[in-house]
Amino acid sequence: MKALVISDIHGNLEALNAVLREAAEHRWEEIWFLGDLCGYGPDTKACFLALKEHRLIFLTGNHDLYITGDMDKEFFSDMARISLILTRSDITPELMGFLSHHSARQLYRGMELVHGSPIDPEAAYILNESDAAAGIVRARKKTVLFGHTHVQEYYLRDGSKKIIRKSPGTGPVSLKGCHILINPGSVGQPRDGDNRAAWGLMDTKSREFTFFRTAYDYGITQQKMADRGFPSYLVERLAEGR
Repeated sequence: MKALVISDIHGNLEALNAVLREAAEHRWEEIWFLGDLCGYGPDTKACFLALKEHRLIFLTGNHDLYITGDMDKEFFSDMARISLILTRSDITPELMGFLSHHSARQLYRGMELVHGSPIDPEAAYILNESDAAAGIVRARKKTVLFGHTHVQEYYLRDGSKKIIRKSPGTGPVSLKGCHILINPGSVGQPRDGDNRAAWGLMDTKSREFTFFRTAYDYGITQQKMADRGFPSYLVERLAEGR
């Protein structure tokens, strides 16, 4: 079975639609979404409706938990809080109920899916080898999929017990014979210097993960954000991939 693995959409409909179009040729069966539907972008409701059309494993991220009242505002930067306030009108009762009935961690098909880290799925970041090592110790499965940092990368520990941090290559990454933590990157707001939407495919039969990037017309998203009064910093960073 193939799953489309995505994270951190942040209300960016143009990026999400571009990913769904390009990924369609791979004949995936499920979407595994690792959290943060809300915040930063202008089209939360439309993104939710697009996801609902598919078989969906859904995690909540910290921005989603802010919307439901389960994450304190002090955790967020001023920019993040402003964007969440600006998008509150996009949160329908149906979407609020949906967010409230999901969590930031799920064990599925022999893997652990989290938004942040196995240490704290709602809030902790995996930013370096030290964070990854701590996450592996606390992980319930050898394979962990995570988001939150908006950086497409993976960490692995093989028989040598050394944590290795790697950037995506052009081919599939094997999950066999190691502990591995994989971040598919952010669909809606990449922060690794590449403004293309980031995503991945998980093949549960071959036990392999493949990374992808998809270009989209971020200018449309930027114009929507500007029209709704989003801070210029949030508008401009879409073009910069930071």
